[in-house]
Amino acid sequence: MGILKQGMKINLEDGRGSVEIVRKLGEGGQGYVYIVNYNGRQMALKWYKKGALKNPDAFRKNLVNNIRQGAPTNNFLWPLAITQQYDESFGYVMYLRPQGYYEFSDFLIGKQEFISVDNMLKAAINIVDSFRTLHNRGFSYQDLNDGNFFMNPETGDVLICDNDNVSQFGEQSGIAGKCRYMSPSVVVGRKAPDKRTDQFSLAVVLFLLLIRNHPLEGKMIQSKSVMTEQRQKHYYGEAPVFIADPADASNRPVQGVNNNFIRRWPQMPEYIRNAFIRSFSHEVMCEDKMGVTEKEWLKALLRFRTEVVECPLCGRETRYYQEGMPCICCKQPIPHYGWFKTPYYTIPIFSKMEIVEAYITDCYDRNESSHTVGVILFNKTRTKVALKNKEDVPWKFGNVEVPSGERCLISRGMKLPLKNEIIEIL
Repeated sequence: MGILKQGMKINLEDGRGSVEIVRKLGEGGQGYVYIVNYNGRQMALKWYKKGALKNPDAFRKNLVNNIRQGAPTNNFLWPLAITQQYDESFGYVMYLRPQGYYEFSDFLIGKQEFISVDNMLKAAINIVDSFRTLHNRGFSYQDLNDGNFFMNPETGDVLICDNDNVSQFGEQSGIAGKCRYMSPSVVVGRKAPDKRTDQFSLAVVLFLLLIRNHPLEGKMIQSKSVMTEQRQKHYYGEAPVFIADPADASNRPVQGVNNNFIRRWPQMPEYIRNAFIRSFSHEVMCEDKMGVTEKEWLKALLRFRTEVVECPLCGRETRYYQEGMPCICCKQPIPHYGWFKTPYYTIPIFSKMEIVEAYITDCYDRNESSHTVGVILFNKTRTKVALKNKEDVPWKFGNVEVPSGERCLISRGMKLPLKNEIIEIL
């Protein structure tokens, strides 16, 4: 059970009552996680091991500040309340992970998989959007790794845990992170964790999610039977080389080992590959140049998502981004209706294609990347195309009003005023 026993009650600070221990849920390097009863519902309690924190008073003060500030988005399993000291330690309360969410590591080892590429891209977009909001709120995460994420393969929704290391800019939690995820500048002690080093760690997470291979683990790593602490510092900090570095072939993939990279890398759009090449360039990793920002990742991932469509001939996912492309599955030319052109994206019109707000606007300030504005629908004979209003307010196109939940027919040549922009149907 760990240090806390079933039925024990631990008081919370600031008169917030107490939590009752139900059972131990898990254990990590810093501490234990328990299911507890709190205010009539089951929650999670993270309890720190004695001696796990280098500066517990500063860590606790930072945690109290994070609770006061509140979660950046609902994607964060954010600390809600902190306990009083007990037996020289303390903990904090957060929401439990809901059913249907699985650890990121389950996806990396093939135990879980997304039901579609579209949902995998939704997960990537949700991760980037969450950290964009976190950074815009003046926080850095400082310990970003695969253990921070729970993902729903049915929806692409993401929850982010272990938010106790999050600190406001200029503050340090005392936790540097895991070597395979840390920026090389943090590995060698050149920099302390901050927003910029978070962006490197974010690129590692995205690479693992899309490619299922670590970006720095090619033949240089695979050739070493024992990865000592000294070798870790060398390959992840002092002399890192991207597995697909266009100018340095010293760390290329190994057949039979890096199979995920060999299969998935060529399937990525060129602009996604270029974003990774820039993220893991020598200039970024060894000279601390600016990497790919969250907004740049959002634009690239949203563009990728517009190109992933369901082939009307075989029903399987394929990419479509220029006229007359064949399906990668059935190899037949893909029939499609036309293009939904916004000021920022040109989206092929296929049935069930979701139009999110970020396709139309360019501010990305209110979760536009995950907010669905409308969805494209076809009739059974595929002779008519409609755009269904998925917003809570009606659309007004001149004298025509389209209530929430209703649809309007669209055809080539139309221009629709939507979100203060003009959408063209080509």
